[in-house]
Amino acid sequence: MNTMITMTLPAEIRYVRLASLTAAKVAEIFSASFTAADNADGFCHAFELSVSEAFTNAVRYAVSSDQENMVTINFKGDRNRLTVSVSDSNPPFDPEFPSPDINSYPESGFGLLLIRRLMDTVTYTREDGRNLISMTKQPDNQRFGNL
Repeated sequence: MNTMITMTLPAEIRYVRLASLTAAKVAEIFSASFTAADNADGFCHAFELSVSEAFTNAVRYAVSSDQENMVTINFKGDRNRLTVSVSDSNPPFDPEFPSPDINSYPESGFGLLLIRRLMDTVTYTREDGRNLISMTKQPDNQRFGNL
């Protein structure tokens, strides 16, 4: 059975926590059906952090305008995987942009690196004038915390 949940939020920092809490609850519900108990916490944390990072990036790079910038989050789950897509109307970006040098102690720039390390698949596309980052996590994958 496929289940889809969609939420649309303003691209404002005050909504990051709502996006994160929603992701945590969605991951908790879906992981109960397909993740071994000893991996459920790691699965949920990896999923929540990835959604939080993607939403934060959408907020951070939102362009000020007279029109309100909105971020749409789609959660889709089935017995084999949990997928989330985050879309925004920000300018396009280069997903292959190199990760920051850890030794230079940068304050930001690790969002995509974290997402790629925590999720099983990550794709970026530009569709209908919107950035779309899709992330999938599969059950019992031991990538939790291998940063």
